[in-house]
Amino acid sequence: MRNGKFREYMDRLTEEIRNEGSRHDFIGRFVVAWTLLSRIPLPRRLWPSEMPAGNRILPLAPLAGGLLGLLVAIEVSVVGSLGLDQPGTIWTGVFFYSVMGWSLHLDGWGDLWDGVGSGRQEEELRSVMKDSRLGAYGAVGLILAFGLWTSLAGTVRPDRLPAALIVSAACGRFACCTAAYKGRYPWESGMGKGMVDTFNGYDLFVSFLAFFVFMPIAPVRWSFSAAAAIMIGFGMAGWMNSRLGGVNGDVLGAAAVAAEIASLAVFSA
Repeated sequence: MRNGKFREYMDRLTEEIRNEGSRHDFIGRFVVAWTLLSRIPLPRRLWPSEMPAGNRILPLAPLAGGLLGLLVAIEVSVVGSLGLDQPGTIWTGVFFYSVMGWSLHLDGWGDLWDGVGSGRQEEELRSVMKDSRLGAYGAVGLILAFGLWTSLAGTVRPDRLPAALIVSAACGRFACCTAAYKGRYPWESGMGKGMVDTFNGYDLFVSFLAFFVFMPIAPVRWSFSAAAAIMIGFGMAGWMNSRLGGVNGDVLGAAAVAAEIASLAVFSA
């Protein structure tokens, strides 16, 4: 990022932080992001009076993801303290994680595998991805996602596992943001349109800061994870821009799963 843009974004962020209304807006945006990405309810009184724009919600996804990862780390630690062996604790962790919100991204991951496996493009590819039935390629993709997540998490040193679960979960959501920035929405309407079409450089900057919050946990591995999220998000968006015609919610979910697995690989190395 050029110094001029960095100063511009920092000035805008500073102005928002100082503005009391913006602080309330931040809480409302986080509540919406958390509700979208997880199944853990928050008090209704915290909801904003008006629904924020999609490009204002998505930048806080890495923060919500990291907190979800923290909950998974706590669950794994508690189960492990009860005497269950490591494979068992990891599988209970991925079960808890899936129920609490990872399934949202797994849905997109499976749909993308079905679509790409069909060999089709553009509208024909869209019709396959929108089919609610899970095909053979989607099933293989889900098996690989669960297998890689559990295998990689199981090889992380026990003292590093909490950091790995937190950073990787935040990393996956940061990849959503990089894909949204690089992509364009392919259709006139859709659930992801507001998140992709208007996602700009400032939104990417905010999402990076939301991911940067977790950097002190494991600075070196966080850096490699951030690089992986950028490459996966940009690469998947560029690929889908040409093949699907743009980036939709399924592509965002698939980018999140791929980046999270890559981050776990960084921690397991």
